[in-house]
Amino acid sequence: MIKLLRIDHRLLHGQVVFSWTKTLGVSRIIVVDDETAKDEMKKVSLNLSKPVGVTLNIFSVKDVLEKMPKVEQLKDNIMIVFSGTKGALEFCQGYPKITEINYGGIANKANSKQYSNAIFLNEQELEDSKKLKEMGIHLYMQQVPTSKREDLTSKI
Repeated sequence: MIKLLRIDHRLLHGQVVFSWTKTLGVSRIIVVDDETAKDEMKKVSLNLSKPVGVTLNIFSVKDVLEKMPKVEQLKDNIMIVFSGTKGALEFCQGYPKITEINYGGIANKANSKQYSNAIFLNEQELEDSKKLKEMGIHLYMQQVPTSKREDLTSKI
């Protein structure tokens, strides 16, 4: 069962990943990122970053969409992590069962607007987010389970 779909440019980030996996009882993390799926060094690094006892899969968007029928059959509590809005949008367009997305960290860059202390959206990320909103997906910002959950849907 998918317990959390999250966008975080850091993918697996120390305390953040540990707090979400513990709070939600996550036993499998699926990282979905086209670039990372092709980079053996990044894959090794992410494997070292995951909590002990948690299974990690790293897929491209295309591959994870093909694997979703199998993923749905797993008995694991699953957290899916995307590095950005582009991959999340592409996934949700191909897998229309997602109802909400956690925006956990999107880096500040040129021409981006700040929406929370860890969420900065440029024009393309804002457009992607608006498309997700139009699909009926609730968007919220929350870095860790103990921090305040802030609505993003109404701000875009």
